Formats: sequence, structure tokens, C-alpha cells
Amino acid sequence: MTALISDSLLHSIEHGILGLLLALGAACLAVFAWRWRALGLARKGADRWRTALEGDLTGEKVVEPAKSNGSAAESGCADRLARMGLRNSGLCPEALEKLMETQVIRERKILERGARFLGTVGANAPFLGLTGTVLGILAAFRRMAEQGGSGGVEVMAAISGALIATAAGLIVAIPAVVLYNVLKARVRDTVDGLAEIRGLLLARSLQAASREAF
Repeated sequence: MTALISDSLLHSIEHGILGLLLALGAACLAVFAWRWRALGLARKGADRWRTALEGDLTGEKVVEPAKSNGSAAESGCADRLARMGLRNSGLCPEALEKLMETQVIRERKILERGARFLGTVGANAPFLGLTGTVLGILAAFRRMAEQGGSGGVEVMAAISGALIATAAGLIVAIPAVVLYNVLKARVRDTVDGLAEIRGLLLARSLQAASREAF
């Protein structure tokens, strides 16, 4: 019975999977470095705004910190939240809180860019590697069948080589999962910083409302 897939095609697919895993591993490192830098810039902005708003609550004048050098999407989350809160400081505290809550949700989506890619690679790289190994073993056993059971050493060498795909999948997946968890923790810390800014802006609004009441 003629094989539906030739041995050369099986080997080509196996090598293609190995190349794809190598590319995914490099992409994970690049994405992590990009987002780590962006989150670092965002956290610095949060620290500057927290200091300024805390000073305002103690009677000092709010001085807006200088904008970061990064793009607005990467480094302006604290700036956008704080300036939006100051621009809408005339709203009642409840309305201001809802407005800032919506803005934090938007900023979280920006901060989480790239994390899904790392999680997807970490979850699926082992299956890609396993697919490459299965194809390699299939080609090895087909060769054994064609040789009538002879060539055992050659077949075992082919199977050993096919297992490299599984190892490559794990080598890519494990760091991807670690980088994903590290990045998610960094996002949570950054969002916590935004929550502090939101709390200070709300406290400032409540303080202003109480002064008007008296």
C-alpha cells in the first residue's frame, strides 16, 4: 500500500517544527524584553505621581511630573490616569471613581500586551515538539518495515534524533511559562501602582467635597 506521506515530507515537517520552535523561543525573549522595559517606565511614572498627589493631600501644590520619554502606549499609563483625574476633579467622588475605574481597565489591557503570546507559546510548545517526535518515529518505523526488520541501529538513531523535537518543545515552553508568570506579576504590581494613584485622586476629591460641604 502506497504511503500517503513520504519519508522526505515527514522529515521536512519535523525540521520545520524544530525551526518554528527556535523562532518562537527567540520571539518570547524579544517580547519579554520589550514589555519588561515598558512596564518599568510605567512604574516610574506611577511613583512620581504618587509622590505629587500625596504632597497635595498634605497641603502642598500638585506639580505634574515630566512625561516619560517612551511612547504614550508604553509609558503614559500613570500620566493618563492622573491627568484625567485632575481634569475631572469637579465631578462628584462617585462619578470620578467610576471614570478612573474605566481608565484603569483600559490601561491594564495596554500593560498586558505580549503576555498572552508568552502564555500561548508556553502552553503549546510541548505539543509542537511532541508532533515532531511522532513524525520522526513514524518515519523511522516505516524505514524499518521497508527493510524487513533490519537496520535496527539506524532506526534507533533516527528515533533518538526524533526525540530532539520533544526536548526542544520543553526547552521553549518552560522558559516561556516562567517569563509569562514574571510578566504577569510585573503587570499586577504596575496596576497596583495605578490603584494607589486612583485612591489618592479619590481622596483628594472627597476632601474637596467635604470642604465645600462646610
